[in-house]
Amino acid sequence: MLQVFRDHAHKWFIKVLLSIIVISFGLWGIGDVIYKFFAHRPIVTVGKHSISHEELAHHMQKETARINNLTKGKLTNQQLKSLGIHNSVINRLVSQLVLGEELERMNLGISDEVLKDQIHAMQTFQSDGKFDENKFISALHDQSMSERAFLKEARNSMLTQQLITSIAMGARLPAFYTDTLIGALTQEKVFAFVEIDASKIKIEKTPSKEQLESFYEQFKNRYMVPEYRNITVMILDNQAMRHLLGISEKDVRKFYDERKENLKYPERRSIKRLTFKDQERAVKALKMIEKGASFAKVAKEISGSELEDMGLVAKEQLAEFAADKIFELKSGKTTDVIPTGFGFHIFQVSKIEQSRIATFDEAKEELENILIQEQKSSRIDEIRSKIDDSLAAGQKLEEIAKTMNLSVQNIESIDQQGKSANGKPIFKKPNALQQAIIEKAFTTEQGLDSGFVDIAGEGAFVLCVNKVNPANAPAFNEIAEKISKDWQTEQQLEEASKLASSIASDSKSMNALVSFATKHNLSLSTNHAFTKLELGKNERKSKDIFPTQLAEKAFMLAKETAIAGQNEKGGFTVVMLQKTREPKTTNEEKQNLKTNINNMIQEDIAAATINAMKELHKIEINQEMLAQMME
Repeated sequence: MLQVFRDHAHKWFIKVLLSIIVISFGLWGIGDVIYKFFAHRPIVTVGKHSISHEELAHHMQKETARINNLTKGKLTNQQLKSLGIHNSVINRLVSQLVLGEELERMNLGISDEVLKDQIHAMQTFQSDGKFDENKFISALHDQSMSERAFLKEARNSMLTQQLITSIAMGARLPAFYTDTLIGALTQEKVFAFVEIDASKIKIEKTPSKEQLESFYEQFKNRYMVPEYRNITVMILDNQAMRHLLGISEKDVRKFYDERKENLKYPERRSIKRLTFKDQERAVKALKMIEKGASFAKVAKEISGSELEDMGLVAKEQLAEFAADKIFELKSGKTTDVIPTGFGFHIFQVSKIEQSRIATFDEAKEELENILIQEQKSSRIDEIRSKIDDSLAAGQKLEEIAKTMNLSVQNIESIDQQGKSANGKPIFKKPNALQQAIIEKAFTTEQGLDSGFVDIAGEGAFVLCVNKVNPANAPAFNEIAEKISKDWQTEQQLEEASKLASSIASDSKSMNALVSFATKHNLSLSTNHAFTKLELGKNERKSKDIFPTQLAEKAFMLAKETAIAGQNEKGGFTVVMLQKTREPKTTNEEKQNLKTNINNMIQEDIAAATINAMKELHKIEINQEMLAQMME
């Protein structure tokens, strides 16, 4: 064959043929080489260590999945980018590399035996108190991580913890500062509140058409109709993938039979909790319960109590201070009063659900997903090529779906929030796959398709944008009635703000505040006691009367002085400090607070140590590559 080429190499058609072969290699081969080079090229470098484009993308994907899980997929990728998710990921990875450099410089290490013992002791990988290899493998699979990579990360994590702990351990504030801080956190301040409902303020004047038109021009963005797109989408979710991969129920049942010994539900208990701020009320509550009173009755009769139905929980889900005590109880029994730095607790067990192996029906969906992910990895390229080739050949999504026995969804109007023209969500509870569909719909041009898009762990999709309806503002005449109502609301808020500011500045005493509230027929409530600790709780119940934006400022008020601000109800609140009470904390509560304060100090020292280490190392970030990656 080679001799034939040599004999005819001088002929023109052979030269053309060779040219075509060279060009095709250039078109199809070099792109792959460039991609591999780009994927493995360092994007962040710290000393001898680096992070490639591919590695950073992997960590970004993991962090995005974590946040999506926490927020139930409410944030788009664009919103995550604007929040600087890439900066936090890079900062964490740089910290790890810097610590790695320091560990190498100090020649620190952990033996394989110690590493093994530490991993075997992790609760995540245990069943019935023993290391479960299947759980370990399953956890690595869920994290898309190899065993080698996990062991490396675990070793570095343990060494890092030892290094930082040795530096930060024992650091604490002097007793004087600690006591002053605890005093400030636990001191009770008593407030009075006057609420102004803006919607009840009467506006006498009637706006002219010119005023309303001016208002419309000033707040035109309020009335903008968002951009809507009409799309056709073929979704390859897990059920569709199961169909394409040919996974039968018999396959799933066989998979279940092989693994069912490891599919155990731990013992769970149905628990109720009563919490009190002081020990005296908690002891009184316990005596009532011992005499047969229900938790609901106790909560109703003893003021300041918080009742929580915790539902069915496993031991691992409970705080350490209560877990053992609760799981020693028989059904219907109650713990003694358990004191902590955040109150006095009583727990009751109303039901016990013994440890058991999950039934096939209970485990079916999860096992299906595992099988799909296992088989999908070897078939996904084949499915992708088939769909992309069909699209390139000019086939419509409906035609492709029909040949693959799949369905398509036609969405007439969808905006960037995933809502239809009537304001209702297109997808009731968008998962990562559906969120990606929404985003891709607005990055694909009209008349074009998105190509095959794979979302790890969720499925894949292909969509086509049929029509783009640009954002626009409706004409004034079309929404004149709404504009008039909005103008009225704006005037009411303005008047409410003026009244609140006037009352706050003119109220020089509690009597004056009461007088103003009576004069203007406003809601007044008094004797609300708070500590800074209570205001620091994310789910504090006082939010409905004590606006978050006023809380910090209110704690700086002098006695019988007031401030005003907008509240969460669409009105305004005037807050006055009535009096201050001395802290009432037990020695145990003080000790818990001291421990928390010292832990925060140690965390700050650890962070400062890492930042100081960063100063000693040359850190390079390829901003050009990072910008391209974030596009």
